[in-house]
This record gives sequence, structure tokens and C-alpha cells, in this order.
Amino acid sequence: MARLPAGIRFLVSFSRDQWYKAFIFILTFLLYASFHLSRKPISIVKGVLHRYCAAVNDDEVRFDGQSQKASDSPPHRLPDNETDCGWAPFGQDNYQQLLGALDYSFLCAYAVGMYLSGIIGERLPIRYYLTFGMLASGAFTALFGLGYFYDIHSFGFYVVTQVVNGLVQTTGWPSVVTCLGNWFGKGRRGLIMGVWNSHTSVGNILGSLIAGYWASTCWGLSFIVPGAIVAAMGIVCFLFLVEHPKDVACSSTPVAHSRSCENGVHRFRLQKQASPAQVREIHRPIMTDSF
Repeated sequence: MARLPAGIRFLVSFSRDQWYKAFIFILTFLLYASFHLSRKPISIVKGVLHRYCAAVNDDEVRFDGQSQKASDSPPHRLPDNETDCGWAPFGQDNYQQLLGALDYSFLCAYAVGMYLSGIIGERLPIRYYLTFGMLASGAFTALFGLGYFYDIHSFGFYVVTQVVNGLVQTTGWPSVVTCLGNWFGKGRRGLIMGVWNSHTSVGNILGSLIAGYWASTCWGLSFIVPGAIVAAMGIVCFLFLVEHPKDVACSSTPVAHSRSCENGVHRFRLQKQASPAQVREIHRPIMTDSF
């Protein structure tokens, strides 16, 4: 009988329980990293929503240290959806208050929603609840970017989008932490959470790269692309997330591991080694003395 390749021996050396745990660890890591990915565009696009504008006199335009009449310079025509100082209404003098209000509205909604999400999440299936949150978060993240393509300059539109997005984003943390706790229990909690919490940095880095790629050319895509990624991960969550080890006949405790989550390869070997006579002997009913 030929010896198994080294790669196959490595794969079968892990039990079914261990493979499930690794899968859930990676899946929840990616799910919550996508949440952070969708939060980053607003901080990147702020520099585009309001640009630095030098004061310009109506009769005179200054550049390179020289003076020239405005009538002598070619007219500078801007697109319909932009102003000299950025995107209206953020191109005004009170742009700092307006941009700060966007952050404030998101954070307030997130703080209130986190309390409500913890209560609601305990009463609903994690997979359905998290899927809904990711699809809704992707939709409202993309909706903010659609303001660029539909030439929306209403400040209330962007505030409402941020508020609703802050509420639905609270579905992420309680759901993934609960799922991770179901699978890993209390053993090595510090090590597991320490490694798993790096999803924050990974999501922020990816979000900055994606948003920065389109920020100067088409800032609407800086929101639409991350929104599409979050929504796509919501579909992955619906298709693959396993809420509890008991759903796949596994156990989160190593003691019961060999009983409830036995490796299929070892089980096959035990059945192969047993002869038919031994199998009949095992399954023969035991006769006890009735006296």
C-alpha cells in the first residue's frame, strides 16, 4: 500500500472539529473586517468634499507671485456637481461643523444601536441577524456614494444615511463575538481574541486603500465599492456561518471532542479493520439471567 503524500497526511492529522473551528475563526474575522472596511471611506473622502480655497478677488487673480486681470485669464469652468471649494454643501465656510456632524451622527447612532442590538441579537438566530445587518450596511454605505452620481447636495440626505448606517452596523460585534464564544469557549480566550481582534487594523487598511483609489477621481465609488464588499460578505455569512458546534454535531470542549466530532478517516480505518464476524459479535444482543 502506497504511503499517503505529505500534504494529505497533514490534512488528515486535524480532526473535523479543528477544521470547523479554523473555518469559523477565519470567516468571522473576514466578516467583521468588512464592517471596518466600510467605515473608513468617510475619513478619506473628507479632503475631497471640502478642498482648500484661497481667497480670490473679483477683479484680480494671483498666481506665481504676479498679478493679472481676471478678464485676461481663461474662464475656469467646473462640473455641475462641484464648486471651487468642493462638494456642496461641504464647500461652505462651516464645512468643519458639517463634516463633524456626519461623524457625530454616526457615532451617536452606533452607541444607541449597540445597546439595542445586544438585546435583539439574543432573541434572533445569529446567521440571519448578521446577514441582515451586513446587507443593510452595504446598502446604506453605497447610498452615500450614490449622492455623487445623482448630484445630491442635501445635507439631511447624508446625515440620515450616516444615522441608519450606524444603527445597522451594530449588528456585527455582538453576533461575531457570540459565535466565536460558542465555538472556542473559555480556553485560550486571550490568545484567540488577541489574534482575532486584528480584523480592526486589516479592515481599516483595506478600507483606506479602496477609498483612496477613487477619492480624487470619483469619490462616489469610494463608498459604493466597500458597500458592495460588505453586502457580498453578508451573502457569504448566510451561506456558510455555523452558529454553534452542536449544529454540526461538534463540541467546543476538547473532552467530548473524540466522541461527538470523530475524524472520518479514523472511523473508516476502524470499520475496515473489523471482520464481519467481529461486527456480528459486537451487535449480538446480551442475554441476562432473569432470576
